[in-house]
Amino acid sequence: MKILLETLSLKLRLNLLITALLALMMLIGAMQLISNARENVRAEIESTAVLVTHLLDAEIAYLAATANVDVQEHPFRLQDFRHIRHFRIEYFDTHGRLQDSNSLKDASRAERMDTPPWFARLMERVDIEWAGARRHVVVNGRDFGELVITPDPSYEIAEVWDDTIGLLSLVVLFFLTVNIMVYWAVGRALRPVGSIWSALNELERGNLDARLPSFRLPELARISEKFNRMANTLQQSISRNHKLSQQLIRLQEEERKSLARDLHDELGQSLTAIRVDGTTLLEMSKTDFPAARESAQAIVDVTHRVMHQIRAMLQRLRPEVLDGLGLRAALNEMLSGWRHRNSSVTCIIKLSEGIDSQDETANITAYRVVQESLTNVARHAAARRVEVCVRRVNGGAGGSMLEIMVSDDGKGFDSENIAGFGLGGMRERVEGMGGTFELTSVSAMGTRILVSIPIKETS
Repeated sequence: MKILLETLSLKLRLNLLITALLALMMLIGAMQLISNARENVRAEIESTAVLVTHLLDAEIAYLAATANVDVQEHPFRLQDFRHIRHFRIEYFDTHGRLQDSNSLKDASRAERMDTPPWFARLMERVDIEWAGARRHVVVNGRDFGELVITPDPSYEIAEVWDDTIGLLSLVVLFFLTVNIMVYWAVGRALRPVGSIWSALNELERGNLDARLPSFRLPELARISEKFNRMANTLQQSISRNHKLSQQLIRLQEEERKSLARDLHDELGQSLTAIRVDGTTLLEMSKTDFPAARESAQAIVDVTHRVMHQIRAMLQRLRPEVLDGLGLRAALNEMLSGWRHRNSSVTCIIKLSEGIDSQDETANITAYRVVQESLTNVARHAAARRVEVCVRRVNGGAGGSMLEIMVSDDGKGFDSENIAGFGLGGMRERVEGMGGTFELTSVSAMGTRILVSIPIKETS
């Protein structure tokens, strides 16, 4: 029941509450109606009892004054009392045989008894003080038998049922009308909630331009004002954070570029000189200094190993081919090296023509996205297959977008709980440029990263 209530909308809850209140009021009204009807039936029977008693007394007096009573089969003429419907009057002779009754020839009584049994049983619980009477009739010394008067509220109950049916029809009509009007009024009053819900969804999807209109209701107008103010503050804060992040990323890339240049120009040249000198010593040791041969060979080997390590560091810091030959060549070089290091993973590469652009920021961002994605696949995914797709697409308004998709069939992870700076840094890079970052991961089914980066062409 609790779960059901939690799934109901506010509109349905309000309608159910009002319906319950109306039903409770109807129940109380029905109980009061039945109570009043019982009291009316009781009062009607009691008043009719007094009338019947007087009429029978008058009939007995008339019988005593009649001279030819010996020839009368029905001395009391009870059929004349057919209009008295709340009592059954029966005349029994001295042998206990029914001779006359006010209901023997009344066919309308059976026709009127269409009252439901449950209502009749409910109404027959009437506390009637005059429960009936039996009168032994002796006139002028002659025993005429006995008159039995029994209360019969069935006609009154039938009339009450007819009145109740009419009233219930009006009540049901009122109940339905009120529910329809309340449903319409509540729906109209809660219509702005849909706008609030849509605006919140837009904010959740990252649309910081979402705003609420001005509502007529004062409470909703205050909510709209606070929401818009909050959205403005959030938009300004995120915009400042993006600008700061982009500045940091640019500084980081510049630092990497400078460090890569220094390593290549200064340390690279020094290592090249050391290797040349080591090679010269190695050649000289073959004839002039045999004892120095081993040391010369060690110098050459260590220098070669250090140069290889520096070459790998330069590749991570700032690939020289990215600035020299463009994004496509840089990605091919990186993917070729990744394939060599991860030979157990099938790597499918789809690099479309035209992905090279003059936008240095877009190129380095696309390169870093692919680089970080492949690093995560190698470290965490345990994948057997990875696919990298980079293409250029139309971004609307005459602009172009770089679309990068990296997917694998690895073990996946919970994308709601991302730890570390790799994916967060990627998202910050992309969104800071005005792009979109979409991460989809399903446990035991793999991960997909889809990124779109706007390209700013320079003349």
